[in-house]
Amino acid sequence: MGSRWLHDLPQALAGLPDIGYYPGWEVRSRSSGGFDNLLGIVVHHTATSTAGSFEGYCRVAWQTHPERPVANISLGRGGEICVGVAGASNHAGKGGPHNTSRGVVPRDQGNRYLLGIEALNTGVGEPWPDYQQDRYIALVQALCSFYGFDPNTDVVSHNLWAPGRKIDPAGPSRYGSINRSGTWDMNMFRAAVVGAPVDPGPGPEPEPTPPPQTAWYDTLMQQLPVLRQGSKGIEVKKMQHLIAAAGYMNEANTSNYDGVFGSGTANALKQFQSAAGGSPDAVCGPWTWGALMHTIDGIATIKKGQSGADVKRMQHLLAACGFMNEANVSNYDGAWGNGTETAKINFDNASGLTPSPPTDCGQKSWTALLT
Repeated sequence: MGSRWLHDLPQALAGLPDIGYYPGWEVRSRSSGGFDNLLGIVVHHTATSTAGSFEGYCRVAWQTHPERPVANISLGRGGEICVGVAGASNHAGKGGPHNTSRGVVPRDQGNRYLLGIEALNTGVGEPWPDYQQDRYIALVQALCSFYGFDPNTDVVSHNLWAPGRKIDPAGPSRYGSINRSGTWDMNMFRAAVVGAPVDPGPGPEPEPTPPPQTAWYDTLMQQLPVLRQGSKGIEVKKMQHLIAAAGYMNEANTSNYDGVFGSGTANALKQFQSAAGGSPDAVCGPWTWGALMHTIDGIATIKKGQSGADVKRMQHLLAACGFMNEANVSNYDGAWGNGTETAKINFDNASGLTPSPPTDCGQKSWTALLT
């Protein structure tokens, strides 16, 4: 299990100019190690803000993302290509099965059988630059040629791998769309990889395309106040708790949660911003709020019994709102147990959320916790 490592990627990509290799790529993988078998490629996009640097995104994808490493290869807005993972990576998620020319990728096992390429695009109407599209095709062509993949069967989109759950790749591009969300027509993409011209033929007049809908969490990040050194109040306290949840302030030191944006908070925020790939300006605006909430994959809906970084963020926000003891570090264990459940129910009831209380922490609860 996990015996195939892509240490031959430099040979596979030798014909492409300006290929970068992120430090440590040769030994980086998910917990299972290498691939069980290499049967194809899955193409998708980041679905997150592209305002930061490409290097910053790569650092998040391969070093700081809670589900790291994300994808084997990243593709920037300017056509930058960077290899970050030689082993299996967390990019495909649940989906499938999928038939390739070499065999079947088992259901929910895409991470262990498909090489993942993740391109920087928000997926909510952001156009794809021509050069980025050209490099995407050249990259997939090189991989297909070297590994012997058939583009018509062995190149799959995230949307085709997990229909109904994923829409990527999506957004205005030369590869058309098969629905209003702007999802790429993979027949056109595959034809471009093969190099064959595509004649879509006559069709009905397209219906007007509605403007892309912004995800609720992106809208929420825009609505949160912009905080700077000197700011005071509950929103500063929430920001301080989220900085502590990310590991950049001492969780046990309650003086860090004083609701005053001083020099200590500013220094901690700058360290976090730099590590997350942003500009270390000590200003907490939409991008920084999003990074603190880790909206790279959206804000997850979580429930009792779950554990992880999202639960830890919820616990810190519950403490900031006065529903958990700030001084009790065990409250920030990242596990949604009975104590967290009681605090969450009390918060939801006090906030007037319905049903009372909600059975999860989703859009309504996250919005109430942050605002």
